[in-house]
Amino acid sequence: MVAVYGAVLATAALVSGACQWDYATTAFRCDPSNPDCPDSGGGPYQCCSDDPAALDLGDLSAFVAPSYAGGGGTGTPLFSGNNNSLSRSGFCVEAVPGLIEEGAAGCPIPCNPTWGSDDLAAVCGGAKCCQTVELEAEDCALDPTLGDSGCYRPVTGVDIMGFGGADATNWSGSAHATHQDPNGAGCITFAQGDEAIQGACFRRLSVADQRGFCQNVEVCPLTQPGYIDACSARNAAEGLSGC
Repeated sequence: MVAVYGAVLATAALVSGACQWDYATTAFRCDPSNPDCPDSGGGPYQCCSDDPAALDLGDLSAFVAPSYAGGGGTGTPLFSGNNNSLSRSGFCVEAVPGLIEEGAAGCPIPCNPTWGSDDLAAVCGGAKCCQTVELEAEDCALDPTLGDSGCYRPVTGVDIMGFGGADATNWSGSAHATHQDPNGAGCITFAQGDEAIQGACFRRLSVADQRGFCQNVEVCPLTQPGYIDACSARNAAEGLSGC
């Protein structure tokens, strides 16, 4: 596992202050479900998902890290690895030693910056998990249970109306700026008619704060002191307290 991670991480270069990662092997952001990556200028490139969302098919209520070949997670990836083509969020990447799953061979290792230490270690080893793209204001849901009278936080699939969260979204194509799988087409394909799996997949949907790549860096740019994400900025701008 260490050799695989090391080969991937050695290829990455960080541009300080950028709103997304700039890999030495990366051209631009792409949609893995409909890839349009260049085949020149250093390529060939492939469209690699940065979304590690996963399901434990034996316990659909569990939130788990993905199981990649050689890694330590336990869940079936929803939008990466063998299911890379179901993702709507990714990067055009010049193939390097990394994931070996069919359809994603040579992709960097996706991870979730909000994971706990055990999941981060299982997927990234000793590397950092760095968010790939910044949140935008449209990615924030007002959660009445937070702060003194509600606070904005990144929206998730649990907040889809009727799912028991903040009832803040219908997850349509225009509902947010960086949301994975707008309208749920990828989850519907993954579930293959199983309503329980489909619902669990919807609940794992996220915006940019839960997508990243394992990186061999000292500090991720969006965790540097003084950085304020879009949801925190909305809380401050609207004078919300206790957030």
